[in-house]
Amino acid sequence: MKNPRIAYTEYELNDGDTIAMSTAPILMYKLRKSDKKAYEKMSRVLVKGVDEKDALEMYEFLHAAYVNANQDEDSLMPFEEFLEKVNEDFAYNANICQEMISKPKKQNSEQPS
Repeated sequence: MKNPRIAYTEYELNDGDTIAMSTAPILMYKLRKSDKKAYEKMSRVLVKGVDEKDALEMYEFLHAAYVNANQDEDSLMPFEEFLEKVNEDFAYNANICQEMISKPKKQNSEQPS
């Protein structure tokens, strides 16, 4: 069962199934101990952004966010299987990445100051 206090992003695979993804710091902390490669990929993209010269880096980030959100599961898709199932809409993938990388915008209060 997913922690209700952690923000997860739903990601739709090419076949219509959805999986959870997350960049939650507490999950990243745990991931750093269990899967250093996925942690390093996610951390680098969060700090520096996606390398414009390497389209696969976006998919590596998405896979790392998937691993981060689901690290308590018994079986996770390896990267190559993830690529076979990934949503083929590049713009959709870019938007999901941007959503997870960007901080949520604060809403203006409707109450006058």
